[in-house]
Amino acid sequence: MKKYIGCDLGGTNLRAAITDVETGMVLHQMSIPTLAREGHEAVMKRMADLFLQLIQSAGMKKEDIGGIGIGVPGVLDLEKGETLFLPNLPGTWPHLPLRDTIIELTGLPTALLNDVRSITYGEWCFGAGRGVDTVAVFAIGTGIGGGLVINGQLHLGMGGTAGELGHMTIDFNGPKCGCGNYGCVEAYASGPAIAAMGMKAVSQGITTQSVISVIMISTGSHRN
Repeated sequence: MKKYIGCDLGGTNLRAAITDVETGMVLHQMSIPTLAREGHEAVMKRMADLFLQLIQSAGMKKEDIGGIGIGVPGVLDLEKGETLFLPNLPGTWPHLPLRDTIIELTGLPTALLNDVRSITYGEWCFGAGRGVDTVAVFAIGTGIGGGLVINGQLHLGMGGTAGELGHMTIDFNGPKCGCGNYGCVEAYASGPAIAAMGMKAVSQGITTQSVISVIMISTGSHRN
């Protein structure tokens, strides 16, 4: 059976791996910086080069690869294979033909799915959710995302956004989020948001223990 390439288009790094989709085993993997500030064209070219380099370094040929799946941190048009809105990448990537660009540059079939919906499906098939009918997954990193498997089916919902947690508003008067909204969960509890909160507290002369308390109170993690 042919192997497949899975890729995580992250705000910080591009991670790609050749996998056995029957067992979930990762056969070979590589990671490079995304360098999103260089623009979408440069990032897409870097992705394609990464896939071809991955195949070569694994001692395989393109003919050994059945296709590419890319987990994308944002809103997609799944039918057209376009990115619609990526809040944590410069330029937000509006209506960009990511799928067709990668197909053109690599010559391999390519599919897109939101990154955390991809994680959700992977955990359900091969990881912590294996053997159960319903799973909820929430991922915290550069942003915050979510995904759902309900009754043995990956639930995408309207526009493929089901399970999205990071851009739910929890404070209408809160700080501006990368999506343009105010007071999103992501604006408080993402990795960069927590780090910025800590740095601000330290600059104000608050002790380390107090900083931890401030972060717990601000993110609600002190509640039972």
